Amino acid sequence: MIAEIIGRLTRRFTGSARRAVVASMDEAHSRGRDSVGDEDLLLGVLASDRGVYRIAEDLGFGAVDVREELERMFADSLRTIGIDYEEVKQGAGGSVRFSGAGNRRIAFSPLAKRALEESLEVALELRENEIRAEHVLLGALRLRNGRAARALENLGVDIEELKRRLEAREG
Repeated sequence: MIAEIIGRLTRRFTGSARRAVVASMDEAHSRGRDSVGDEDLLLGVLASDRGVYRIAEDLGFGAVDVREELERMFADSLRTIGIDYEEVKQGAGGSVRFSGAGNRRIAFSPLAKRALEESLEVALELRENEIRAEHVLLGALRLRNGRAARALENLGVDIEELKRRLEAREG
């Protein structure tokens, strides 16, 4: 059923949305992850769409800020169970990669799938027939329990202003 929904969605994707999804897969793979999360969708849109990146810059954040915040959030999560991320990182020679997808196909997490479903809802609410990159990001931002929205909130980004600017953007 999920494959059918995703198939229906991707038929509506513009080139910018497709590039964003591919970039999100690359982002997840580069971090050694075996699935794309909603935070990877955020990073994929920032990496693939210059117009969205300019909006982000205007609001005071970029991909590097998001990656650093996601790493901090991960370290905080580990700290709650008594693991010192900095110690782990030092023991690994300064960088931590998860054993991940390798050459396998990367899957989409339940939150990323939901974000993609929401991107269709966003496009339809904006009376558009196609899903663009900004719709993918708007879909991810609708997931208040997602890492993308939480990372931006932690960075002090005015999410409502970001949404307004993304919705006002013309394809």
